[in-house]
Amino acid sequence: MILVTAALSACAAKPVATPAASGPPQPTTPTTPATPTTPAATPSAQGAVPWVDRPGSASLGSPLPAAPLPTAGPPCAASDVRAAYDGAEGGAGSLFLRFTFTNIGTKTCALRGTPRAVATESGKRPVTATPAKLFPVVPVALSPGGQTHLEMQTMRDCAANNGGAGPVSTYHALVVSMPGGGSVTVRGNFDVECGLQVGEFGVPPPDPTYPTPPLTGATVTLETPVSVEAGGQLDYVVDIANPTGADMVLDPCPSYLQSLGGVGKALLQLNCDVVHDIMAGQTARFAMEIAVPANTPTLRAQLCWTLAGPVGGKAGGCESVEVEGADSPCAAAQLAAAITGPGSAPGPPNLYGMKGVATEVSLTLTNRSAAACSVRGAPAVAITGADGTLLKMTSVDQRFVVQGANPATPTVVLAPGASAATHLYWYLPWCAPDPNPVTVTITLPANGAAVAARPAGGWHPPPCKNWPGSAGGRGQTSADPLQPS
Repeated sequence: MILVTAALSACAAKPVATPAASGPPQPTTPTTPATPTTPAATPSAQGAVPWVDRPGSASLGSPLPAAPLPTAGPPCAASDVRAAYDGAEGGAGSLFLRFTFTNIGTKTCALRGTPRAVATESGKRPVTATPAKLFPVVPVALSPGGQTHLEMQTMRDCAANNGGAGPVSTYHALVVSMPGGGSVTVRGNFDVECGLQVGEFGVPPPDPTYPTPPLTGATVTLETPVSVEAGGQLDYVVDIANPTGADMVLDPCPSYLQSLGGVGKALLQLNCDVVHDIMAGQTARFAMEIAVPANTPTLRAQLCWTLAGPVGGKAGGCESVEVEGADSPCAAAQLAAAITGPGSAPGPPNLYGMKGVATEVSLTLTNRSAAACSVRGAPAVAITGADGTLLKMTSVDQRFVVQGANPATPTVVLAPGASAATHLYWYLPWCAPDPNPVTVTITLPANGAAVAARPAGGWHPPPCKNWPGSAGGRGQTSADPLQPS
């Protein structure tokens, strides 16, 4: 990782911004050239804006004033408009009908309010729609070629049609009265067995627009340490570069999210007391802190940092950091693996198991060394056939193929001779020759230790089924998190 340190002016005591690599040089700001270095245990915070523990905000601020829509004009008459049925969409037991009215005249006219709408069908009684407040709309005057809409609603199930089982009463014409005189007839298929409701003429309210966030277009990079101890504090630096041609004024002060291994996602605010803007082509360095829980096991965790809100550019990133926990992950030489086959179909909540295209075997890991060590998490699974060929099956996250709660992920400390257990899964139809006897290799997530075993009794693949793409398919594997045996 390249660390960039800003030189300070002899008379300047506060942090300064440094030119971004992609921006033009700033002759008034003294800097030191970027020099590749080896990663430090902790990035230097010299010249960085101090961190503040200040709650942030996800608010986009107050919306900008919306341009008013034109509303003035005489009421539209039937001769001024053309009406079209745009179809229907269902939701929550209702069917919403949408109609578009277009000004085909040469002058502006207005459609507003709730019209009289009557469904008609030869040989049947007319059905008059009941006025109702449906979707929010705002009225608008129609210039030539302009459009407005009308929403109508009918229920899809009611007592009259036996809760949707029938009968139906289909009408093929809807007559809508125009405020300026006359009426227009719209053709379509309208089931009015459950009645009909009509809303108001208008268009959907315009979406609010907000001021451009201060750091729109900024590029974020992280300077992180190689490792950190559990129970301590992770100190790192976030570089926010302004590659644009305009200064970025930090008002309102931007907020951000940071997390380590998915923990600590509180919304915080940058220290805008020290740096009020980032000049065009320059970079501001912000010192960051995040606590590492004392019970965090030894693992490679993702440190992630991102600006809150839509800012474009590269608004954040993640870097891997080794967490040194109090536990000692088991090395491959400390472990012996045993797998019980040939496997059976897993039941609920396993989705593939419920479809009959998965088999499950049990794995036990035993600490055969004289020193205690630990295991944690779900191992990756690879299967090698009898001929020594890796089956090249994809390892997937077990959470993608189960319903409901997922197994807990404890840190399992193994005393000498103690064991941990899990279940391994083979998914999707296997339509190739039986690869048994197979060898299964599991890789532990904490330190990449790999242990192999040959299942006693083999491991039966999921049965071949006539699924699209199943011919010659290699399948997928996954595992539950290791648990105390």
